[in-house]
Amino acid sequence: MRTILFFSLTLLILSNCTEKKTLKILNRGEEVNGKMVYEKIRDFSFTNQDSIEVTNKTFGGKIYVSNNFFTTCPSICPTTSLHMGRIYDRFLNDDRVGMISHSIDVRTDSVPVLKTYANGLEIEAPKWNLVTGNEEEILAIAYDYFSNALKDETAPGGFDHDDLFVLIDKNRHIRSIAHGTDPKDVNRFMKDMEFLLKSEYSETK
Repeated sequence: MRTILFFSLTLLILSNCTEKKTLKILNRGEEVNGKMVYEKIRDFSFTNQDSIEVTNKTFGGKIYVSNNFFTTCPSICPTTSLHMGRIYDRFLNDDRVGMISHSIDVRTDSVPVLKTYANGLEIEAPKWNLVTGNEEEILAIAYDYFSNALKDETAPGGFDHDDLFVLIDKNRHIRSIAHGTDPKDVNRFMKDMEFLLKSEYSETK
């Protein structure tokens, strides 16, 4: 199952890299009565490092970037946090862009722990929200983001998760995916963000 998902994501990323004029909506694909039905990110409610509730409304009218992490992660998280930091710095003064990182270790990553981690990264909400919440809901929403996040005692830190960065548009559709441990892929991802900003906001003028 994981191999199939990885292959599907690879195809999505490759097709997205070559399609710069439209930046397609990425979808698992389902047709109803001959029309494509595009999946949307579900309603959610989590708590960020400042004890503030973060919901879909937090990102109303914005595009945003999502990923999964946990503060004690001994493997990919230091690298993905570094590259999320690059995105943060690049779009810090653009109010049309938001960021959310879901801690998948809700038992360890309390609000004070997330605040300490945020201070270490030198980041602030509401631009970049490090969130915790109900464990079942945190792990379940990873599916919406085409991400892998689950408990696994054999994995480093006790959780099996991927390095994906996901770009969501104003209508809760996924528009781009990148491997957050790959600097070149993150560079491409940021270009996709810029392209989406131009196309999304030119439509409202």
